[in-house]
Amino acid sequence: MIQPPFSSTIRVAVVANAAAIAAVHVACWRETYPGLMPEAFINQLSVEDRTKRWQAILGRPDAYNRTVVLVAECAGEVVGFSSYGDQRASELLEQGLTGEITALYLLRRVQKQGLGLALMVAMANGLIARGHRAASLWVLRENLQARGFYERLGGQVMGELEDKRDGAVLNELAYGWRDLLVLRQSDQSSTD
Repeated sequence: MIQPPFSSTIRVAVVANAAAIAAVHVACWRETYPGLMPEAFINQLSVEDRTKRWQAILGRPDAYNRTVVLVAECAGEVVGFSSYGDQRASELLEQGLTGEITALYLLRRVQKQGLGLALMVAMANGLIARGHRAASLWVLRENLQARGFYERLGGQVMGELEDKRDGAVLNELAYGWRDLLVLRQSDQSSTD
């Protein structure tokens, strides 16, 4: 268990956390993506559907690229989560990025307090423990706040993807870390 800044805890999620993770997931999309993603896509998100998805991932992690999900809690309330596993994108795997960070979400009210950094370090530690030396993640090109955070942590653009959803084109960038030790040793003064 990792003890991040302020009174919060990061721990490995269990199936019983699926609904809380789903609620944070949907809330974060509604806080972050207006103007960056189609409104219709954001409006159709449901905690019920996301709960089923997270129950599946948490119940059968090996079926989802050996996914590990971490939750960040404050006073017993899940306020964020992250997930990581084996690389899914062949073009990134060919570049030696064998691990993948598949999610990092924090409610707006707990951002910029070091919790995002704590989750990144926890994921780097988990990936290293699984034998990964390098990893990547995908982020919307237009999500400048997230991109700035990853760049401050040493992430470099390693690829691009054009994703078509509900009639919209989303441009995503892959940020990569060729040496996860950089994340593990990140400057503790960085904020999320």
